[in-house]
Amino acid sequence: MKVDPRILRRQVAVAEEQALSRVRRSVVILAVLAVAGMVAWFLLSPHMSVASVEVVGAVNGNVGEILARENVVPGTPLVAIRPGRIEESLREDPWIRTASLKLVFPTRVEVNVREREAVAWLWSGGSWGLLAGDGVLLERSETPEPARSIIAIPTGELEIGGKIIDQSILGALEFAGSLPQDVGAGIMVQIRGDELWGLVGDHPVRLGLPVQMAAKAISLAAVLETEPAGLIDMTAPARPAIRLAGPTQPKQ
Repeated sequence: MKVDPRILRRQVAVAEEQALSRVRRSVVILAVLAVAGMVAWFLLSPHMSVASVEVVGAVNGNVGEILARENVVPGTPLVAIRPGRIEESLREDPWIRTASLKLVFPTRVEVNVREREAVAWLWSGGSWGLLAGDGVLLERSETPEPARSIIAIPTGELEIGGKIIDQSILGALEFAGSLPQDVGAGIMVQIRGDELWGLVGDHPVRLGLPVQMAAKAISLAAVLETEPAGLIDMTAPARPAIRLAGPTQPKQ
């Protein structure tokens, strides 16, 4: 059977067009792969890798150690760094309240942390624990630092990074953290019955229930400037009272 030449020519043209289309596709794919490879090489090259790490706000936290563990070090490509994961790792340090990490292309990493402020020592779990103002246990020590307040309120064992939930201790922390530094150094706060008591220098201070503790601290600082003699009653911070020291004062 004889095939029409026009049909043959059409079949050849179609085959050639399909072959050309496949060649074009292959060229495009190869070009895309080449560009992607060049981009990947560039992103992983020293031109887009960490040259400097700037840390702001770190004093007590182990920021350098955490960054090294997460491979945020010179030479690491910026695209290999996961800010969210590293921020989470930083916040696992009890000293660090908040943390943010920013990639500044092409070669810089900026880390900003806000640390907790140590306020007072608390006897817990057979040793002294340093508490932040929000009740988080920052570290332990054999001997409390005399420049900080002491909270003599019984509590169970607390792990480093754990948080106090006892309202009396939290009230004592708020009180100690609200005092001026020269007043708060070395004070002791304890509990008697359901009331908080403090010893500020030679002054026994009745603090009452663990409420309005910041106001009580501010009012007490003002009262101490008058060099009062006797027991200071701060149960009503707007109306502090001075009383002769008697058997109701806390024992040292």
